[in-house]
Amino acid sequence: MKRFLLIFFVLAAVAVSGAALAVYVTPPPPAPPVMPPPPATEAWSAVVMDAESGDVLAARDPERRVNPASTTKILTCIISLEEGHDRLQENAVITPRAMAAEGTTLGVRTDLPISLWEMLQGMMLISGNDAAVAAAETVGGSEERFVEMMNEKSAAIGAVHSHFANPNGLTDPGHYTTAEDMAKIAAYAMKNPQFRHIVSEKFHSMTYRDGMVRTVKNSNDFLFSGYAGANGIKTGTTDAAGDCLVASAERNGRLMIAVFYHDDRRWEDPPVWLDYGFSVMEKKLAYEQARAAEPAFYRMVNTLTGRE
Repeated sequence: MKRFLLIFFVLAAVAVSGAALAVYVTPPPPAPPVMPPPPATEAWSAVVMDAESGDVLAARDPERRVNPASTTKILTCIISLEEGHDRLQENAVITPRAMAAEGTTLGVRTDLPISLWEMLQGMMLISGNDAAVAAAETVGGSEERFVEMMNEKSAAIGAVHSHFANPNGLTDPGHYTTAEDMAKIAAYAMKNPQFRHIVSEKFHSMTYRDGMVRTVKNSNDFLFSGYAGANGIKTGTTDAAGDCLVASAERNGRLMIAVFYHDDRRWEDPPVWLDYGFSVMEKKLAYEQARAAEPAFYRMVNTLTGRE
């Protein structure tokens, strides 16, 4: 019995010594990154989101209900591309309802037939409200049905705090979104190569069926700012919404989305917020890579000793 106890204590001592040695030789796990405070903004609502993961990296009142103004056309465009993909080269439907649209217009006319593809270019670059109605009637059969499609699509994307009442963003009590919801919609839309192409264009030569060519300039001044990787996507302005911008940039294959509603500094804020987003994701990825490179034995020791 005494011999058994002696062996037991010796083995226990060896185990304790071994564990202590294991802890001594095992480096602590990689330290989580310390993130700087998010940037400031005077926008009523703002978000910067990593498009791939959907992570919101910084925000100001991201779920505040806002008027989306013409950023609505992001949703109109992606639905038109997806649901009207087989009609993009066909003539867009142009009705008196489309021609009567208020606000910024492309100047659609029944005597100037144009393809749906070219119509979408005009809608997104110069923000034609008439072009949005024409696209909606072409793809949905009616503006009313297209609006139903908009709400179905936004819900499917996960933009559950939004509701749309028209395809162009004109002010309506039943037409609203949030910065976070619009970031989700934008991230989804930017997965479509055709959408990316449209919103990244600084200029586009619209070709009408009669051969007339009209060059339009993108109203998104962010594309002309010189910001590295800038590639989209849409402006918006109404009295109710103020100045709005959904901006995007891509670096090293990583797409970042920044959304600003009712922002008097909509051209100054995106570079700061996007820089912050890229910096945060760089630190997150470096930390994840360090954790993944940690030997399994080290990870086990750190977990057992509570150092994780």
